[in-house]
Amino acid sequence: MKKNFLALSIGAALSLSAQADIIISEYVEGGSYNKAIEIANTGEQSVTLDGYALAKSHNGNGEWGATMPLDGITLEADGVYVVVNGRASDTIKAIPGAVIDTHSVVGHNGDDPIALIKDGVVHDIVGEMGDVDFAKDKTLIRRVYTPSALYDKTQWQEFTKDNIENLGQLDAGQEPAEPTEPVIGEPTTIMALQGESWASPETDVANGKYISDNTFVVEGIITTLDYSGGFFIQDETGDGNNLTSDGIFVLGSTAGLSVGDKVAVTGKIKEDFGWTKLESTLVSTISAGNSIEATPLRTLESDEDFDFTLERHEGMLVAFDKAADMHITRSFGYSYSDRRNNLTVSHERVNQHPNQSNAPSAHEGAIDSAAEIQTDSNEDKRVVVESFTKAPNGVVPWYPDFGKASIDQNGSSDDYLRIGDVIDGLEGVLTYSYNDYRFYVTNEASKESFAREATDRSATPVLKEGDLRVATFNVLNYFNSPFDGEANPTGQNRGAETADDFEKQATKIVQAMLAIDADILGLMEIENNGFGESSAVVDLVNRLNENLEIADQYSITQPPAEALTEGFIGTDAITTMVIFKAAKVSLDGVRIINMPEQHAPEITIEIGGKEKTESGDNYMRHAVTPTFSIAGTDEKLTVSVNHFKSKGSACWEDYALQAGGDPDKQGQCENFRVSAAYQLGKVMATIEGHKLIMGDLNSYANEDPMMVLTNRDNAADDYILKAARDTFIGDLALHGEEGAVISESYGYLNVIKEMHPQSHSYSYNDEVGTLDYILASASLKANIVDSMDWNINSSESTLFEYPSKYTGDLPKYDDAYSSSDHDPAIVILNFNDKQSPVIPVVTPEFPTQIELPVELPEIPTAVTSGAVFKVAFNLLEANKSAQASGKATLVVGDIASIIIRDGIQQRSVKKSMNVQKTLTPSDFSAGYVEFEIPALAEGDYTMTKIITDAQGSQKFASPNVTFSVKEKSTTDATGNTSGGSAGMLSLFAMLGFGFLRRKKGK
Repeated sequence: MKKNFLALSIGAALSLSAQADIIISEYVEGGSYNKAIEIANTGEQSVTLDGYALAKSHNGNGEWGATMPLDGITLEADGVYVVVNGRASDTIKAIPGAVIDTHSVVGHNGDDPIALIKDGVVHDIVGEMGDVDFAKDKTLIRRVYTPSALYDKTQWQEFTKDNIENLGQLDAGQEPAEPTEPVIGEPTTIMALQGESWASPETDVANGKYISDNTFVVEGIITTLDYSGGFFIQDETGDGNNLTSDGIFVLGSTAGLSVGDKVAVTGKIKEDFGWTKLESTLVSTISAGNSIEATPLRTLESDEDFDFTLERHEGMLVAFDKAADMHITRSFGYSYSDRRNNLTVSHERVNQHPNQSNAPSAHEGAIDSAAEIQTDSNEDKRVVVESFTKAPNGVVPWYPDFGKASIDQNGSSDDYLRIGDVIDGLEGVLTYSYNDYRFYVTNEASKESFAREATDRSATPVLKEGDLRVATFNVLNYFNSPFDGEANPTGQNRGAETADDFEKQATKIVQAMLAIDADILGLMEIENNGFGESSAVVDLVNRLNENLEIADQYSITQPPAEALTEGFIGTDAITTMVIFKAAKVSLDGVRIINMPEQHAPEITIEIGGKEKTESGDNYMRHAVTPTFSIAGTDEKLTVSVNHFKSKGSACWEDYALQAGGDPDKQGQCENFRVSAAYQLGKVMATIEGHKLIMGDLNSYANEDPMMVLTNRDNAADDYILKAARDTFIGDLALHGEEGAVISESYGYLNVIKEMHPQSHSYSYNDEVGTLDYILASASLKANIVDSMDWNINSSESTLFEYPSKYTGDLPKYDDAYSSSDHDPAIVILNFNDKQSPVIPVVTPEFPTQIELPVELPEIPTAVTSGAVFKVAFNLLEANKSAQASGKATLVVGDIASIIIRDGIQQRSVKKSMNVQKTLTPSDFSAGYVEFEIPALAEGDYTMTKIITDAQGSQKFASPNVTFSVKEKSTTDATGNTSGGSAGMLSLFAMLGFGFLRRKKGK
């Protein structure tokens, strides 16, 4: 029987010195800058440290950041090399041979592991990963001189803070002490030590007893050696009792051990912050080559909650198969709580934010609120899926094909992970640490390891048809100012840091927007750098329009100059904007709804032992609010696109009323967002016609601001909605020093939630919900055909987003997925149900040629302000052009439109007009259509003529032409206005249309 002694006497350890190596021999973590690391050569010959380096992992984050090469340094036998902090005490710096660190390695705290790296591989280590204070205010001295890539604290002796008595010398050469007799353990089983409850029966956690009095010896088969600081063993047969775990984690060295070894472990049982462990003093190998089958995770009716199901399997090798019903609830990406990339799964369902379906609540009294019950349920069902070592950038360690290019995906990947996917084929060991159960994967996954049931990607949003498609899109800080765009007025760049990243961002967003195909599209997080030809919004629209026919191209709603701040919308680096298809809607005008500012007194409080100050000055992005006329109808629609104050930065109420906490999980500044909702609802109530409130409201569906805009159906009768104090609209006070209790609810319909109650548009940590909305006025209820959150972003891994930083060699694709961190919200509206459908008839032949009346020009001439005027649309030539370009022949039922925009050849417009006519047989017989254009104000205009089929597909589009409208008193009597009929005839002549004839006036 082979024995492996883990923590015997110093003498026993020294007796092995002839076989020792280069090791870390001392770790000093003293007061202030009193930091030192000692490296020793415990061998019998000198060693040159070429290829070695000393490295630190900051806060045990799993990465070896600061590194100090040791090439060229020679250590004699039994010699040491001491590296000290440059600002350490003179006593430490006076240690003979001490070297000042110039590589920021020896600036460690007690939670910073230190390693010796040899040729890029960890050779020896001291410390635990994961931000564990393994040596805070301590000196650690090595007592077992065997290097190990896994930290074994039993090899180290602890001394008090600032103890440097042994620094600079090795104890080798002393007379070895007689080894002590190994401790004899009481025979037992893993199952008996685990017990049937939350903690081992050999401990008494309730009374502060975390380590057993007795020492035990148990047998088990090693299932994995990969976990830092120890290994997992499992009973070969178990005891048939589902309430007791068959596995356990052993604290100790893995030297000389292999997976499949059957071992006898001697040690005491320990409850380590909820994780049952065996602290070994002796490991004896019984046999090799054994195996343990993973146990499928199953619940029992007797399990009080799912976390007890997990507790019953703690330490075991477990299988997540389809029947285990584990759903991805946070796709693989960065976890802020764990400070590393990993995945989170949940039993039976995806975890929903508690305020998505419930009114916010902080615990009061003996009965939990619905929101608190949801929070507890989320915690019970959560499991973090981990790798044994920190995942390298852009890599899922247990899924080697993740993100691999797929031949049949045309520039995308079949190997991805999405929220809602059901795990079907992962095996691993189950642990508990940092308040979560964790599943460390031991096998290799493929795309077949994930079952997708109504969670898979879709190439386009699947929706019912209607007249008008309206959508929102958060463009994830679309900033072109660093790449030859217009300067940002704040000097900030919140977006891409390289030109390549910006091109990837733009490409992905354009692909997504083309698939959405919205007629009106609200944008959030677009750079606020104006409306010029080099602005971010023009850049984005140009990229979109390059892929679209004229009938589908977008224009930008530009507010009037008096509503802007020196040419910009408000004062933030980002803004909201609206783009639209002028062939579908006319732009009547654009207003800016100014949102509240808070100017409250400065307040300072203590948070986490530190004083923090909130200035009291807080701001909200203004709402861009255009009004449209819907082509082919008499209906008007006002769309207000918003981006409310974020949840991440504090306002006055967070410090003064909540002591910097978040008891109701609304995030910070909820009172300020209530003020915004109140102001928005109040102003929108003054606007006639149908209305949509859209955008990122930074509120889950039942939080306070949403109650103001929609209803209070899920709140108690005495629930109070409180607006922020000291808020202003410009210079006008909105709410005074006391704030205000808001009693109004404006009755907007949360369109998507009403149709799809479980839908989500955003994921944070492992909880999903909606922050992005389309809220409809009650007048629109009968017009709503369909709606959805298109989950192309929130369900995906953040590693697929445009930034290349921290994603290593992971491929970045030009597809729509992960084009942002918010999902687009889409609604389909219908306004034409009451109109009689066009009855299909045989389309008459066109005449061979036509003569247009002289008073009916192809483009406007001699137009005066305030006067209605007429324009002809030549169908004969439009038909020839359509046929020449491979389009279908014009038929009865096609739609002819004349689109007029203010300005000359500009993407951004303050107003536009769309005059439509459905083509009839008489139009074909005449060969042209007469359009009467409503009066225009003085100025320059651009005109486009298009013909589409009844479904909106373009058959013909003319080039843009310009004309002027002048005041009547100054109109040129000759009719030679800019871009007049002469210019158009010349253009037609160049295009081969010179045969046109006109009737002479009589």
